[in-house]
Amino acid sequence: MDIRYNLVNAGALLLAGLVTDRALKLGWKALTGHEPPQDPDDPGVKMWEVVTFAAVSGALVGLSRQLALRGASKWYSGPAAKQIDRKA
Repeated sequence: MDIRYNLVNAGALLLAGLVTDRALKLGWKALTGHEPPQDPDDPGVKMWEVVTFAAVSGALVGLSRQLALRGASKWYSGPAAKQIDRKA
């Protein structure tokens, strides 16, 4: 496997993870008015908050990961691969 391709993918995944984490925290605070649950064993955290945050964060992380990998692959492949795609 090409090391440059792996580096591009790693960078895209890192950036997607950072953006998703920030968006999740800001979105959760905007919707609920408080910080996202950090410790599920904390008695002040409601179970529905933990489950909802886990489901939403899992879905968004998975989506951002797929979009980042797809975008990195498309960017890395360059114009020659795009011309082949158009002809096919």
